[in-house]
Amino acid sequence: FGVKAGMTLFDADFNGFQYSDASPDPAFANNIHQFFPNVGVGTYFFGEHYYIGLSAPNLLRTKHLEHHDAISTIGVEEIHYFLTGGYVFDLNERLKFKPAFMAKGVNGAPLSLDVTANMLFNNFFELGVGYRHDDSVSGLVNFYITPTLRLGYSYDYTLTNLSKYNSGTHEIFVLYDLGSSSGKGKGYDKSPRFF
Repeated sequence: FGVKAGMTLFDADFNGFQYSDASPDPAFANNIHQFFPNVGVGTYFFGEHYYIGLSAPNLLRTKHLEHHDAISTIGVEEIHYFLTGGYVFDLNERLKFKPAFMAKGVNGAPLSLDVTANMLFNNFFELGVGYRHDDSVSGLVNFYITPTLRLGYSYDYTLTNLSKYNSGTHEIFVLYDLGSSSGKGKGYDKSPRFF
């Protein structure tokens, strides 16, 4: 179980904007500088081959409201809820299947669901695919350089109308596991997310 607290700085500096319209939108006439409190909670359970978690990273519904010369602008941060889980299936000594999911719910928006399926070969090479409902597909590959260091590549292709304007995103990543670098091994629980 976890709890977090913090502050969010909402800072919009409109100075220097160049507008194509001779009379720009008056909502952009003044800069905005505001602080908002942030409180979140979450719970996470895991075992040798599974994990599941539920969280709400920001429990405070925040309104960004500005009034300037009889003009009001408003933006609202709704509470987001996340449910995530995964399992590691040992298919044989050299092959593991790692399906996982993440669902996100927020008031006023459709439920978002991500599902992934990765195959781990010889605890060295991982190949996977992912799907975000009505949004995108992705593929990834990564290599375990050492037990604590991974290097990988992923590609994400948008299935929505945005695909007319971009050809997908490429990502190169390096993952380093700080928790197991001490080499002690005592009292260290490795989350199945990292198997």
